[in-house]
Amino acid sequence: MTKREGANVSASVLKRDQGMIRAFLRYSAIRKGKYVGLWRRFGKPSLEDWTEYLRRHGGFQKIGNDCAINPAVVFTDPYLTSIGSNVWIAGGWLGGHDGSINTINRAYGTKFDSVGPILIEDNVFIGVGTHVLPGTRIGSNTIIGAGSVVSGTIEGNSVYAGVPARRIRSMDEHLARLEQRNASYPWRGLIESRKGGFDAEIEPELRRQRVAFFFGERSSG
Repeated sequence: MTKREGANVSASVLKRDQGMIRAFLRYSAIRKGKYVGLWRRFGKPSLEDWTEYLRRHGGFQKIGNDCAINPAVVFTDPYLTSIGSNVWIAGGWLGGHDGSINTINRAYGTKFDSVGPILIEDNVFIGVGTHVLPGTRIGSNTIIGAGSVVSGTIEGNSVYAGVPARRIRSMDEHLARLEQRNASYPWRGLIESRKGGFDAEIEPELRRQRVAFFFGERSSG
């Protein structure tokens, strides 16, 4: 065996072993709640896998079906948090208590508590960097824009954004805008034929058409 062949064999064995380790960490974390830190560091869990881990071991009141939660999301009080179905949380901080109460209690000699539940209903998207404060209820069919600060009751069927989060438009208006925008996309037929949110078979052509639409056809030279 030549040195090159030996190096190729070693690389293949290393890749196989790494795959076995990642599979073991994934199984241990999701099924048994063990080695979670190692899994996050070396296994790079998918949104779906991380959500399943949280559903089984995170201590939440509820996590519904078809949810996707970024591993970077911080939940300070899962036991005060209920999440409906088809909820996507791209990133952010969701807290069930007000930490400033500790400062107040020390300063004034009081014994106050300041907590509240976080209730997220069905069909909700929460953008990266969003802060959801204690005592918040987000109604169904709602989009929260990135970087928003959310508190209180957020009525459903709407799009919100800002600090504090304010209603931008109704969901019907948002859907109408999406329909108008998509009508101009040459690849709309591909999207309509796509299976789920991602289809590896059509992805190369989808990307090619998007690049051509936004940047023009690339020259081969």
